[in-house]
Amino acid sequence: MSIVLFSSVITLITTAYQLISDYRNDVVRIDRVFSNMEKVNLDVLAASIWVIDERLINTQLNGLIQLPDINYISIKDDSGQAWNAGEQKQEHSLDKTFPLVYKSPTESINVGTLEIQVDVDAIYQRLYDKAIIILLSNGIKTFLVAGFILFLVWFNITKHLDKLSQYCKDIDLDQEYEPLQFARQEKIDEFKQVADSINSMQVQLRSSFGALKKSKAELQTALEDRERLLKLERSYKEELARQVKERTIELEQSLSALKRAQQVLVEQEKMAALGGLVSGVAHEINTPIGICLTAASAQLSHIEELIDLIHSDQATLDEINEILNEYQESCELIVRNITKASSLIQKFKTIAIDRSHEEHQPCNLSQQLHEILESTLIMHPHVNAVTEISVEPTLNIQTNISLLNQIVSNILSNAFTHAFHGREDNLIHISATVDEESILISIQNNGLEIPADVAEHMFEPFFTTNRNKGGTGLGLSAAFNAATLLKGTMSYRADSTLGGPQFDIKFPYTQCEPTVPSVQHDFYI
Repeated sequence: MSIVLFSSVITLITTAYQLISDYRNDVVRIDRVFSNMEKVNLDVLAASIWVIDERLINTQLNGLIQLPDINYISIKDDSGQAWNAGEQKQEHSLDKTFPLVYKSPTESINVGTLEIQVDVDAIYQRLYDKAIIILLSNGIKTFLVAGFILFLVWFNITKHLDKLSQYCKDIDLDQEYEPLQFARQEKIDEFKQVADSINSMQVQLRSSFGALKKSKAELQTALEDRERLLKLERSYKEELARQVKERTIELEQSLSALKRAQQVLVEQEKMAALGGLVSGVAHEINTPIGICLTAASAQLSHIEELIDLIHSDQATLDEINEILNEYQESCELIVRNITKASSLIQKFKTIAIDRSHEEHQPCNLSQQLHEILESTLIMHPHVNAVTEISVEPTLNIQTNISLLNQIVSNILSNAFTHAFHGREDNLIHISATVDEESILISIQNNGLEIPADVAEHMFEPFFTTNRNKGGTGLGLSAAFNAATLLKGTMSYRADSTLGGPQFDIKFPYTQCEPTVPSVQHDFYI
């Protein structure tokens, strides 16, 4: 179809060009006829009209009408007489008018006109007939050439492509190998290259297919082995789960026993701490109470002396005043020491009351730290230490006072027990800094350095270096847990400004209004 269409287009173009060329030749030919008539016939016709030779005029008209494509000729003289030959048409014609001039020896005289009409339809009909012949001949030639080309393409290409297509459709790797061969003379061309490529490809494909079948069999074997291994793994997992469950039950039982032991040790630690606290408080309170007892005994003797002196006749005013002054001094001594004992008892109550479940309460941080420090000093009366608290006196916070007391008192007790052991010139410095969201309390001393292996485990429960002396290892662990309960952190540094260890406690800061402490004294007998 492409060949036919292309040949048809070429035929139409060449035919159109040939027809246009023929039309131009016909027009040129007619112009040449007109030119020849103007040169040859006009003078003769003008002379015939001048002498009015009708026979000669008609003879010339019959001769001119015989020229190709001329269908009508008319001659008119100046008097109005006309001679015609042929049939005049109103359309599809080409008209040409020539003046008839008689040339005498002296002048040229216009004697009439010659009108010639050419039939254009004849030219068009001739061109149409020629176009039909050209198109028919070229069409027959084009179809014959296209058919022959189609036959050649089928014979040399298409039938081999059909065989190639059918061969590719019939390829079965499970059947025996048959190479591709075309039914034609053996020669080296594109089809020979295609056949060799397909045969080589099929050999490689069969080899790959064999390897694939072998891999498939191996994979199937591997899958079967995998299934066996999965079943074995599931059985191992079930056995492992059973053992883990049994071990978990055993661990839960051990954990319960460990928790009970921990509770017992915590209670023992509490009793030990309480014993130390009571011993220190008893030692501190015993002194003012003894002084009060001595002063009261002295007052009784002074009263007896005063009674005897009043009832005697030798009593003087100076003696009475002296006895009264001694009595006043004894009363002041009693009041001062009872007040000191009351203050110690009040601080003891602050530490001893169980506040583990109380809500956050407002407190003055500086005052609270002073109370904790003084209570710790009571528990360690034999250790000399210079203490300093650098906290803003107006810093008021809202927190769990019990947990704060537990953290600070445990850190201070640890320093008095271990850092200041066998030392003099001991220093303790407590400072507090505040930012927008948290408060940082730093406790540092100039005591002994904590060994690295001890510092690594000192926050762990039941870890202690003083177990042979009754230590349980719950002090710093309890302080660490208390800091966690305050939603804060507790950290340790080996090198502080004072040269000894430093503990930093950081917890959320909640500002509150200052509180007015109620002053009361509890007296115990």
